[in-house]
Amino acid sequence: MSESDVKKETETTQDVVEKEDIAATSYVSGQYSVPNCIHVLRFLKEEGRLYGKRFSYALELIKDSKNRVIVISLKDCSSELEDWIDYKHNKENPNVSVKF
Repeated sequence: MSESDVKKETETTQDVVEKEDIAATSYVSGQYSVPNCIHVLRFLKEEGRLYGKRFSYALELIKDSKNRVIVISLKDCSSELEDWIDYKHNKENPNVSVKF
C-alpha cells in the first residue's frame, strides 16, 4: 500500500470539509469563485429573472463563501436560486413591505 493510499484511508470527513471550505473561500479562482458566481447572476439578469435591486442584492450575497457555494449549486435551477435570493432578502429585511 502506498503512502497516498494510507492518507486517503485515514482522511476524515472533517478533512474533506476543510478542503472544501478552502476551495469555497477562493475569491478569484476555483469552482466557487466570485467571478463564477457573477457569471451565474449575469445569466439570470440577461433572462430578465434578476434586475435592479435584486441583482445588486445578489451581488452582495456572494461576498460570503457559503452563499457562493449555494449560488453555484443552484446555477441550473433558476427559479430555486431566485427563491433563495428572495428568502435571504426577506429574512434580513423583515420590516420592508416593498415587494422585492
